[in-house]
Amino acid sequence: LLPEARPDVEALDAGLEDLLARVDEFVGMLDMIRGDSSHVVSDGVPRIYAQAAAMRRIYSRIDRLEAFVRMVGGSVARMEEQVARAEAHLGTFPSAFKKLLHTISAPSLFSRASSPRRQPSGFEAPVVFRTEDHFPCWSERPQV
Repeated sequence: LLPEARPDVEALDAGLEDLLARVDEFVGMLDMIRGDSSHVVSDGVPRIYAQAAAMRRIYSRIDRLEAFVRMVGGSVARMEEQVARAEAHLGTFPSAFKKLLHTISAPSLFSRASSPRRQPSGFEAPVVFRTEDHFPCWSERPQV
């Protein structure tokens, strides 16, 4: 080798050493990432799968609860309709209250009361649901 090429060779050698050190660091980082990835795959994925299965059960319960709420809402609406019809048919005040208020001399409050009444039709009790039919686990709990 030529004496004037010696500093260039030393600079090249130092550059290669630095490059090798960086490649070694990079390989170490890749190994660490591979280890973390395998840890995530071996531990994280089964946990995520189990959590997803639990969420599917929760979603199913929510769907059943929504159906129950719709059923209760329909039942309440039917009951309110029947109450409104009964009030329209029979009046809203019981007759004892009407008589009491008439004796206090407030007949103008009940001008409808003097109108002829229709004969009440047969009462048909509404179908009432049982919560235990829809949530059997509630019947097992102690009453508070």
